[in-house]
Amino acid sequence: MADKTFKGNRITGIFKKKRIQREDAIIIKKGGSGSFDEAYNRLKDNIMYYCGDGEHKVIQVESSIAGEGKTTLVANLAYSLSMNDKKVVVVDLDLRKARIHRPFKVSRDIGIGEYVSGEKTKEEVIKHTEFGVDIITRGKQIYNASLVLSSQKIKQLISELREEYDFVLLDCPPVLIISDYLNITRLSDGVLFVVAAGYTKKTAVRDAFALLVRAGANVIGTVMTFTEQNMHSYSYYKYGKYGYGKYGNSYYSAYGDKSDDEKPSEDETEQREEK
Repeated sequence: MADKTFKGNRITGIFKKKRIQREDAIIIKKGGSGSFDEAYNRLKDNIMYYCGDGEHKVIQVESSIAGEGKTTLVANLAYSLSMNDKKVVVVDLDLRKARIHRPFKVSRDIGIGEYVSGEKTKEEVIKHTEFGVDIITRGKQIYNASLVLSSQKIKQLISELREEYDFVLLDCPPVLIISDYLNITRLSDGVLFVVAAGYTKKTAVRDAFALLVRAGANVIGTVMTFTEQNMHSYSYYKYGKYGYGKYGNSYYSAYGDKSDDEKPSEDETEQREEK
């Protein structure tokens, strides 16, 4: 019998359309012992174990489509690593729908755009947050993301961050929507692939995974978000090294019921306010 959660859902070509809202928030706590905290502890431990050789410092976090909880995962993973005395910086490379500044409660202004144009130095675009994690936001609106991501300035920035931090987490746009992954893959040491349970179609996951591999990406692991929580479930995020795992019919969302795809982007909101 089909899960009632899916009743009335509209099935599109690449994903099952659900009403999911990502709040882009830090959901774990220092010293916390809840299911979210334990899930991120497990993910953090796996990352530290696999990347302990110092050769996998720059991690590209990808998903097939929008709405899979990627930015929330990046923010919380960064915070979890920082609580383990790791020096972490998060770089927002989702240049069209920049949002990594939200969970860290900082302004988006002054970031990648200003650095690439030469208006600001690396030190001037790094923001220090209350969570012990440094972040670099998008900054001003960027109209040619491909040109920026393939620039020598970005290569230089990531190279310098690699030397200064234990981990550099790159929040990236969805693989099947934007081809930026081609340029970002050249900057990273490995890819952490995010899949939303009961939301993303298997075919979309396979297609995105194949594109990453074809681009030479080193997929170090997959994380499943929005998994069902019940008495037998111990985590919200499930981590597995390589492969897709098994997809069920149900999902768990901690963020309400309005689809993020139905909300205007921050840039659109700002343009409306200006008018």
